Amino acid sequence: MRAAGNRKQATPPLPLFLGSGILCHRGKTPRRARSSFLNTTTFSWWCIARSLGWIYLALMLASWFLSDYLIFRPPHASYHAGGPYYRIPVTATESIGMLAITGAAPRYVLLYAHGNGEDLGPDLRNYLSEFCAHGLDVYAFDYRGYGISDGRPGTARACEDAEAAYQHLVRDRKIPPEQIILYGQLLGAALALDLAARHKTAGLIVESGFISAFRVKTVIPILPIDKFRNNCRMREVRCPVLVMHGMLDNVIPFWHGQELYRLAPKPKLAFWPELAGHCDIRCRCEAEYWRRLQEFLRLVDLSRSSAQSSASDKTSE
Repeated sequence: MRAAGNRKQATPPLPLFLGSGILCHRGKTPRRARSSFLNTTTFSWWCIARSLGWIYLALMLASWFLSDYLIFRPPHASYHAGGPYYRIPVTATESIGMLAITGAAPRYVLLYAHGNGEDLGPDLRNYLSEFCAHGLDVYAFDYRGYGISDGRPGTARACEDAEAAYQHLVRDRKIPPEQIILYGQLLGAALALDLAARHKTAGLIVESGFISAFRVKTVIPILPIDKFRNNCRMREVRCPVLVMHGMLDNVIPFWHGQELYRLAPKPKLAFWPELAGHCDIRCRCEAEYWRRLQEFLRLVDLSRSSAQSSASDKTSE
């Protein structure tokens, strides 16, 4: 029998982890190794968050500074000054083109703001001339960079152009504000809304409008910035409103028109042609279009009569 002192000692298990000078045996996690892993994970998440932040900031800056290039698409000028076309000053050095189509003793005067891809040329002139047969005079304006206008287009400049056109009617043409109906189509809807929110007017017509420029593409607001916030402007309008939008519009979805109508003040009318798409309401549903327009004019008449009666009552008191 071997002596107990000669018995071989059991070899301890080999370490499972060797790091930072610490031996770790089976079943135990080194404290320093665990701390190193957590620090590495935290650093990785911080790098991801910081990268996403820079990407978001770059997206926001690009959206703001490049959006005017995407919003405004002026065609080559399709008309020249002369006849119904003339120019009015906007600044000391820049002017915009105007179109006047007038008749005898109009019921109301339309101030028309067109879409982003056309100017006041013959096509639009023929389109607008049909309003005269329904008792309306029409004045339309180009934005800077369009037609015979000077300068280049932009969000703030387009609002200034609309303001200059409105003041031209009131100050130069001596047209009372309560006889002016603002009519905006597509991009022009934003300019008509901006005017209606800031000035007295007989009525507002919004055709194929959008609630804001960026949300035409993003649907929900993903940036803290935007352009042409028509949903905010509509809340400030204080005149009768007609909102028209084609239900098959695949450029500015139909829900934009529904939301603008929901936000519009009373009295208001809506026209949702089922077969109309983008910018084709009148050509798709012409008879119904004119019927709805006449219905809206009667609504404007009632609103004016009510306002005059209220003013007379206050005066008599």
